Amino acid sequence: MTSDQAFAAIEKIAATPSKNDKQAMVKQFLAFDTFKRVLVAALDPLVTYGMQKVPDRVEGAAPGANTFENAPIWETLDKLAKRELTGNAAQDEVRRLMTFLTPQSAELFKRIIRKDLRAGFSESTVNKAWKGLIREFPYMRCALLKDAKLDSWTWAEGVISQEKADGMFMNIDHAAGGEVRITSRAGSPFPIEAFGVFADHVRAMFPAGTQTHGEMLVVVNGEVAAREISNGILNRVAAGGDFTISEVPRFFAWDQIPLSAVVPKGKYEVGYRDRLKAMLLGLASGNRALGIQSLMIQVIPTRVVKSLEDAMAHYRELLAVGKEGTIIKNGRAIWKDGTSKEQIKLKLEVDVDLIIKGIAEGRAGTKNEGRAGAFNCESACGQLRVDVTVKNEELRDQVDANGSDFVGRIIAVRANSVMKPSESSEFYSLFLPRMVEAGYRTDKSEADSLERVIEQFDAAVQGA
Repeated sequence: MTSDQAFAAIEKIAATPSKNDKQAMVKQFLAFDTFKRVLVAALDPLVTYGMQKVPDRVEGAAPGANTFENAPIWETLDKLAKRELTGNAAQDEVRRLMTFLTPQSAELFKRIIRKDLRAGFSESTVNKAWKGLIREFPYMRCALLKDAKLDSWTWAEGVISQEKADGMFMNIDHAAGGEVRITSRAGSPFPIEAFGVFADHVRAMFPAGTQTHGEMLVVVNGEVAAREISNGILNRVAAGGDFTISEVPRFFAWDQIPLSAVVPKGKYEVGYRDRLKAMLLGLASGNRALGIQSLMIQVIPTRVVKSLEDAMAHYRELLAVGKEGTIIKNGRAIWKDGTSKEQIKLKLEVDVDLIIKGIAEGRAGTKNEGRAGAFNCESACGQLRVDVTVKNEELRDQVDANGSDFVGRIIAVRANSVMKPSESSEFYSLFLPRMVEAGYRTDKSEADSLERVIEQFDAAVQGA
């Protein structure tokens, strides 16, 4: 199989609507080494290529007849992944190679670098066809309140109630040999060299052979930055940038498990109260070893509650000061990969109605480049403005086909809080906005005003 044929196979899978049929086709094509190598290069979350925007091929500048088999594509991808090829040199080399490739192979090369094959399947589909081919990363999710069996929780011993932080979830690995790794929830790596002395604090405060879970925020000029600013800085660093002299990472830890448990369907059968106690003792010991109170690594703000009423009071208390909410955890809960009914997220969500004023194209270099990416939405008074991502591919197809039908329509938007105007925008906005339904409302023609939006959030806080 050539790279042109691999691209044709991916396009064929993309055009197949059935998930079962997609999986069968993936399994069929994995018999070919080139197809398998393409999937690993594009889907392995620990491999990135450090290019936010992939250059286009120069049409007509070369015959454009090469495939991966007679061009140094795999060697170049390896150099990009190892950051041996970066910046303008990387752009020039990728453009040169794409110019000599066939259009099909050039598009495949671009999709690999973007880490998006646009084929409608994920690493889990691949691993069902070929077990363990793509690395997947364990993560313990919270259950919904309605699914928890709270009566069986150890309330008399104390249930742990913790602030739901406003930052970015991260895994911090301290390997047995002293290596420190920072990865996202999906396993994407952060460049450890950008974090400076943070790695030294990790080695002092986290035992070797462990993975610690928590939220990363950024302190800017001595103050913890707002979540949108903090996450923006961390995304910049993840893309290969650096912290400025006024920006310092701060990690709020809440759990710690052995690296040996970090496997798909893994478990660590030590109760959460004992895990938290061990982590607190380790942080205290690390601070003594450092000779300072570390401001880079802290435990997440935590309270012990002995009834659901006390847990809800803590939740309301944090909402009242603008926090997202809380996570409550049974003291005897083990750690496991998957959804745990022993930890529950208490989080504010409010649905509001906004009017679509325009349609934004997907950002350059993303899978939705050249397609409908988001709706430009406003409140009735125009004082609140926010972009809301198009909900799914079916709706995106409808918008691409007839975008004018959506402008002026009302959509229901779910969000977690109202954001005030800032230096970068004079308008109010929403935090984590997403469409409630994949379509516009046919029963309403008027959007909520900013006043009405704020009233609904205030009512939700008071009624929590």
